[in-house]
Amino acid sequence: MRPSSRKIPRQVATLIATVLATVFALACAWELKLESWTMHALGLGYEQSFESAERWRFILTSTSFAAIALIVPSVWLGRSLHIQKDGYLALKREQALSNELARHDPLTGLLNRRVFNELLAAALEQAPAAIAIFLVDLDRFKRINDSHGHAVGDKVLCEIAERLRDIGIESGACVARIGGDEFALLVGDNNKRSLTALAKDILTGLCAPLASLAHKTSVGATVGISIAHIDAAQPDALMHCADHAMYRGKRAGRATFHFYDPSYEEAQQLSSEFESDLIVAVEQERISPFFQPVVSLPGRRIVGFEILARWHCPHRGLQMPTEFIPVLDRLGLIPEMTFSLLKQSIVYATQWPNDLAFAINVTASMLEDTEFADRLHDVLIEYEFEPRRLEIEITEQALVSNLSAVRENLTKLRSRGINVALDDFGTGYSGIYHLTHLPIDKIKIDRSFLDREVAGHEKIVSAVLGLVNSLNIKATAEGVEDEEAVRWLCTLSCDFAQGYLFGKPMPASDVTLLLEDIRDVPKPLRAHCAERLNTNSFY
Repeated sequence: MRPSSRKIPRQVATLIATVLATVFALACAWELKLESWTMHALGLGYEQSFESAERWRFILTSTSFAAIALIVPSVWLGRSLHIQKDGYLALKREQALSNELARHDPLTGLLNRRVFNELLAAALEQAPAAIAIFLVDLDRFKRINDSHGHAVGDKVLCEIAERLRDIGIESGACVARIGGDEFALLVGDNNKRSLTALAKDILTGLCAPLASLAHKTSVGATVGISIAHIDAAQPDALMHCADHAMYRGKRAGRATFHFYDPSYEEAQQLSSEFESDLIVAVEQERISPFFQPVVSLPGRRIVGFEILARWHCPHRGLQMPTEFIPVLDRLGLIPEMTFSLLKQSIVYATQWPNDLAFAINVTASMLEDTEFADRLHDVLIEYEFEPRRLEIEITEQALVSNLSAVRENLTKLRSRGINVALDDFGTGYSGIYHLTHLPIDKIKIDRSFLDREVAGHEKIVSAVLGLVNSLNIKATAEGVEDEEAVRWLCTLSCDFAQGYLFGKPMPASDVTLLLEDIRDVPKPLRAHCAERLNTNSFY
């Protein structure tokens, strides 16, 4: 900048000297020659004997006046040119900085998303170019931000960026930061073997301990890879493929890499459609209650039903709980489905004998909700259903989560007349403590313990039934499928049983037919009724 700033005043000085020289020359020419010629031409008298000193005084005076007249404009002009030059140079610097910021990430100095996309588009136009995209997403960066603050997080990002820049230099790849903790590499290669080696180098390099942190902490990374003209030929589509491959790695356990697999994306699309249809099914109450009979022992009289969920999907047919309950649990929709099933069941129950009880499963998260007991009681009041006819079944997993919240809800339910059953007893973490310190009315012995061919099962069931009888807690045996099991359970004073021997889960219409058959015969659950219970019309 300095040489340029001195150049402008010299130009101004040269201009001033030229002007003064011109004025001096014109004054001389005028006094010594031009004046006499002009006077003669005009026919005016002219004194040739005018003193020479006076002529030179005029010349010097006119030149001096010219010099004075040029000083102020010259200073102003020089200053204006200097300011203009400085402004121009500052503008050029700002433009250069703006161009730099427009092309590079301000934190890490890597290329930004816009420039990366431009480079990718330009590379794809050079068909058939060998190109691959690497999307690199850090695995545990949020934990670092939360634990150490954003300033340290920025240092970590810069260190990771430097490692990726070194890898990019070695492999000839363009490296960019395209998001918060997400980076991308544009690689001029489409050979899976060499791309695999590069992916392993990236994972190894990013898993090394960070110098940015005092402790030897590291962040892992998950990498998704897509290959041009194999996975996609357009920039957005190619990035989409790499993104899907990266999220596949996230779901698989992180700290790994995956190439794009169209079959996996198709499966994910089907899963997404399944979730969307399931959400609509819950909102529109298309998930219906099915009912499995529970009978008393030894009389085998139907005393109630367990409410089970079935989804009649218009595109996939009848869906069993194992297919959609885990999805609903992940979406947090189990409570809405449970209350919907209960309301539908209560409406059906108004057509059936009022001494039948109904059991419904609730999850640990529902029992941890402090408003659950009140909401459940409000539903019973709204539908005028007697609380004594309702039994909620809880899993042993609920007892190892938030025990204090569970105890509070169970106490509320018991105080309002609602019964509580502990489902799948013996398969989880429950023990005598829970039976004696929680308001439990019934246990349900898991079907796995009815296999008497397994050594020790008979003694376990006998001990459990002896224990609960001494605590005045009822017991139901699940999964009863043969007469021999019924006779054995009767000798152990088991109170209730349910299983395919007494009936499979059935829709409400079949429950109505079943109850009509039982009403019309001398004894409950006679042979022909048992046959009806197990026909193929029941799912």
